Amino acid sequence: MIERLAVADFAVARELSLAPGPGLNVITGETGAGKSLVVDALDFLFGGRHGRDVVAAGAERALVRAEVRAGGERLTVERTVRRSGRTAGRIDGEPASVERLRELGARVVDIHGQAEQLTLLRPPVQLAALDAFAGLDERRARLSARVRELRAARRELEAVSVDSRERERLLDQLRHEAAEIEDAALAPDEDEALRDERSRLASAGRLLEASAAALEALDAPPLGEAAAALREIGERDPSAAELAAQGALLEATAADLARSLRAYRETVADDPARLAAIAERLDLIARLRRKYGERVADILAHGARARRRLEGLETAGASLEALRERADRLAETAAAEAVALSLDRREAAARLIAAVAAELARLEMDGASLAAGFACEEAPDGLVAALPDYEAVTPDAPPRADGAEPCPRAFTESGLDRLELLASFNAGAPPRPLASVASGGEASRFLLALAVVLGAAAGPRLVVLDEVDEGVGGRAGAVVGEALRRLAARHQVLCVTHLPQVAAFGERHFVVEKRDDGARAASGVREARGGERLEEIALMLGGATPANRAAAAALLAAARASQE
Repeated sequence: MIERLAVADFAVARELSLAPGPGLNVITGETGAGKSLVVDALDFLFGGRHGRDVVAAGAERALVRAEVRAGGERLTVERTVRRSGRTAGRIDGEPASVERLRELGARVVDIHGQAEQLTLLRPPVQLAALDAFAGLDERRARLSARVRELRAARRELEAVSVDSRERERLLDQLRHEAAEIEDAALAPDEDEALRDERSRLASAGRLLEASAAALEALDAPPLGEAAAALREIGERDPSAAELAAQGALLEATAADLARSLRAYRETVADDPARLAAIAERLDLIARLRRKYGERVADILAHGARARRRLEGLETAGASLEALRERADRLAETAAAEAVALSLDRREAAARLIAAVAAELARLEMDGASLAAGFACEEAPDGLVAALPDYEAVTPDAPPRADGAEPCPRAFTESGLDRLELLASFNAGAPPRPLASVASGGEASRFLLALAVVLGAAAGPRLVVLDEVDEGVGGRAGAVVGEALRRLAARHQVLCVTHLPQVAAFGERHFVVEKRDDGARAASGVREARGGERLEEIALMLGGATPANRAAAAALLAAARASQE
């Protein structure tokens, strides 16, 4: 549920705010006032594809923010788009990706705009809607998990079922790589230590010479004479005691340094043989680096991977049959679950068709009917199922109890079926796919009937309808309003409408108006209550005349009476 929506510098809206309530919220306004911008703003907020063209002229960015209640939580959702085209989303102040916004939108809102009319026009959505209507979501989820498990098992089976020559080639290559790295017996960071040692050995002569020179200087008589002289100064002049102490420290430090230097000189060796061995070892490491990785750690990691893969291939022969048996068992189980789900879907489709027929009768479309076409395609690696290639469930043709010959059928995580809902607007006319007939007033009422029936089985959410009454005349407007109110009994409904007969059924009425200050035009929204609402409906009827005001009052009274 949306508790508050704020829009700034989005399309023709400079600053717009509305607080829709539960039940049916209607939005009206003159043609061109920007009624659909609320729908577009919500679509953008929940991850819709809108670029920088929605940023209002002269603004740097467009902003849409909503306070959303979902599953007992109250969230603040925000999305912006800058003139550069860069978008950013936030949920409760924390950055949120487009995917997360879409995921949240899928939980809380169903937007049916004019461009797409209804998301139900897409067959995958139709199948999911049928499953929700029939209470099959849990079984569909179990089948989805089973299919993922089956596909993983088949991938694993394929990986170990490589051509025997290729397998032997891989075995030889992996044995060579693993042995070459193991034989090298590398230690982590060994190359760095060897380079340091090589540097010392290459400079051994100079290091020994420098050590001897330093020792000679430290052992020279002048250093001792200087220390003795400083002691004498301290003895004769108490004020120079600090000089005497520094002289003693110099003498002790020189002695310590000389001892350390002699110990260091013992570690320096001129060893050409060791130098050659280090060069050979570094050359080996360099060859391995060119083949297996930049660092010694990378080489060792490659060797470990090669050993693990080698062990896997060497034991693949023993595990191949077990993997094949497991994949076959999973395929058999998935096929049984998918067939049972498919048959239950056909039974559910018959119930859906009957429920929609009743709703169509309320909408004064007695000649219209819904049908459901179930298609199953053959596939060599499919699940074996006894289902027909195509079956149409219609008001006159319930699902058949008998099946077809078993054969492998293509499958997805949702099962074996490709569902397409079909519509016929006249008795005796052949049903056609919804997507091909979704235009005009009859189609609008038909799709509304379907949304009402499916909505009765769905969890509460916000349903946004952009001129679902398009092409509907005034006489049918009242029945459309009643249908919207039935939908709003379970869901929060936000409906953009041009019909006063529909607007009269709203529990809240918002009016979008375009204002022009001479410099630029901008749309705003206000809630119409009491007399303002009656005035707005009168304007929708053709003008604020006494006759239209009386007619508006009659529409409002009739709408209230239908609810009692």
